[in-house]
Amino acid sequence: MQDKPFIKRILQNYISQTFVAIFGIIGTIVTVYAFLQEKKVDIRFEILSSINVLDFNADVNKLNVIYDSTDLRKTNENLRIYTIKIINNGDQTLTNNLYDKNDPIGIKLTGGKIIEKPQIIESSNNYIKRNIRVINYAKNQFNFNDIIIEKGENFVVKFLVLHKTDISPEVKSIGKIADQKNILVVNAVDVKNKEPFLENVFMGNFWVQLLRLISYFFVGIGIIFLTIFVSEKIDHYSSKSRRKRLIDEFKKSDDYAYTRIDDAIFQRYIKDDFYLIRKMHYLLKNEDKLNLNYNNSKKELKNKEFRRIDNNKRVIYYSEDFQAINEMINDGIVFKESERLVINQPMKETIEKFIDFLKLKNKFRANNSLKFAKSFYHEVEDEN
Repeated sequence: MQDKPFIKRILQNYISQTFVAIFGIIGTIVTVYAFLQEKKVDIRFEILSSINVLDFNADVNKLNVIYDSTDLRKTNENLRIYTIKIINNGDQTLTNNLYDKNDPIGIKLTGGKIIEKPQIIESSNNYIKRNIRVINYAKNQFNFNDIIIEKGENFVVKFLVLHKTDISPEVKSIGKIADQKNILVVNAVDVKNKEPFLENVFMGNFWVQLLRLISYFFVGIGIIFLTIFVSEKIDHYSSKSRRKRLIDEFKKSDDYAYTRIDDAIFQRYIKDDFYLIRKMHYLLKNEDKLNLNYNNSKKELKNKEFRRIDNNKRVIYYSEDFQAINEMINDGIVFKESERLVINQPMKETIEKFIDFLKLKNKFRANNSLKFAKSFYHEVEDEN
């Protein structure tokens, strides 16, 4: 007797079918989303630091801070250094044709004034380093010239601001880029928290999403196999333990006297559950019908409809009656005498009592469609 292959059991398992369906739906959504997702430029200003040059919290009467002939303590002013990164956070290169020539991008300051020309202090590649410039410098704003900024590339600008101590300057973006509604100004430490969830989930182009999907699919398949394997092992062990407890309880029944020959029946129950036992019980009701079923089954098995050749060149027969009868012969429940099957009456009585006991314990499921249906492997020479 052979159980269904593990792969086949997994494919027929409701849990695996559900997992596959879910992964299929998710995969379709990710693929469609990644394919339809419009590539765009996303220029963003990230404030890396905003540092006070001076700290007037300490009351030092003899300390005077002079800037451009002005005592900052007396005018209640302070100096602050801003460091800001300009980065293309999108998935498309910012090219010259995407700039608005009449409205170049730049920085505008409110609540203070820029007292020195801003300096480019860092860039992510040599092209930007050679070509980026600060233009249109004024006391409250400045702009950058139009340069190509590829995906992920950036440069950093630093500038000094003079402001009232009771006012916090505010940095704003100016300028226009095609297909970008506005240029965000964010604190660098808050960038990850401000990124939309879906943007993080679907980050990357179509090929990145496809590779991600394939990887997730195989990981998911692995999880399915592991889940089904572990659950089957746990269920198999717990089911066998329950059957052993039932057998122990049956052996203590008042109307049953245990004999070692009955162990074949109990071992069959432990191995195959009640399906085969129930089939045997049905076939053992009448000895003449048992022989008729056996002979008819043997005739049926000569028909190619009831057999096939597997990959190992074995002939596989499909017949529940033939298989059950052969198992009974192997277990000694039925034996042959002059080409006729004879029932072992004591073992038949044990099966009847055991069936009644299982019914009493409500161990027969109401779903009659669940029945023993395993293939019986019988190696013979092909008659054709």
